[in-house]
Amino acid sequence: MNANNNSGAARQFVAQPPFWGSKVASFTTPAWQNNPAKAYLFTIVGVFAFTGALWALFFGMQSLTEDGSEWIQRASTHGLQLSLLVLLFGGVYGWTRWSRDKKIVVSATSDALTVTTRPGDVYPFTDAQLGTWGVTGGHTMGTALHLHCGSKRFVLGGRDRRVAAGTRLDAPDAGYGLPIDVDAWLSAEDFDALLAIVSNRSGLDVRRPSADEPTRCLLFTNSLKLQEISSFSIRKQWQFTRSLSTARLAIDIGVNSIRVIDPTTAAVIASVSPRQVSAQPVVFRPMQGRHWFPTLGNAMSDAATDYWSTSPGMRITIPGMEPLTVGCRDTAMGLDFRFAWPGGVPTVAARADYEVSGTDWLTLVETFGLASHLQHRGDRSSR
Repeated sequence: MNANNNSGAARQFVAQPPFWGSKVASFTTPAWQNNPAKAYLFTIVGVFAFTGALWALFFGMQSLTEDGSEWIQRASTHGLQLSLLVLLFGGVYGWTRWSRDKKIVVSATSDALTVTTRPGDVYPFTDAQLGTWGVTGGHTMGTALHLHCGSKRFVLGGRDRRVAAGTRLDAPDAGYGLPIDVDAWLSAEDFDALLAIVSNRSGLDVRRPSADEPTRCLLFTNSLKLQEISSFSIRKQWQFTRSLSTARLAIDIGVNSIRVIDPTTAAVIASVSPRQVSAQPVVFRPMQGRHWFPTLGNAMSDAATDYWSTSPGMRITIPGMEPLTVGCRDTAMGLDFRFAWPGGVPTVAARADYEVSGTDWLTLVETFGLASHLQHRGDRSSR
């Protein structure tokens, strides 16, 4: 959000904080990839330590109430369980509310930037660089602006912001699970306004794609397909997880044609006129196994699985191909879904074959005339 547009003063923008757990993921994910055996060992030790602490707390409660009646012992046990649940969900809810209300004010003059979360630091525009917010050639969320104050790096993301073909992206990839993550992010519109200021000083090429430039949307295997693999097939699960970062299909959307391409071989699978392509909105909600006598843990697990497995999607029909089922589970702040369809949209008890990033989802929705139906949940970047 643009908070101040006085021409004679610093221009201010209200940025959003990083997503839930992003800073932790930027440390743990590279460590896991570099040394999976050591990371797995630390994970096992951590799980056992956490479990041991819970058991110690449980036995401590039992010892305090062992002289009491049976109902007091049961009440203490259930009270401990409920207290842990309240702490868990209360902590998540509290962080979500705090992150939504938190304001990171970015102030830009003609030659430098300051940010309220880094008091005293001034980030000049002379050595500014652009990079991918996400993985170049993989899942992306937009564009990232990298600035430096001495040895300190500040990375500002521009959500859903695309760049023109040929734009130099000299900065390293930044994003969730990467060694570098964004420190704050802006909507595409505010990011554009800031880049206009930065480019005047740095000479950065900040052009958006031209109207006649095809837009590429990458389709990845739906990660929820992992739920269809047996829990005993460890090798199959590992191979499937490793393949998720590789795009399976690419849809190039141009003014006069829509092409489906194999991104690995660059082979054209289909090339048709936009008028020949249609898409229908659909909600994917796969059925979960039910329990005859569910416990509280079963109910919580089923509710969480139902929530995270449900996603808005579309069925794309292209002549000469089987229909493509595509879903999007992009989030607004890390724990909540960013998009939804209104009531009345058909629900399918299945998982989509493919999933796309939020940026590509918006492109597909607009291309196929579904934008007026799309709902944005808690997405400040769309306001």
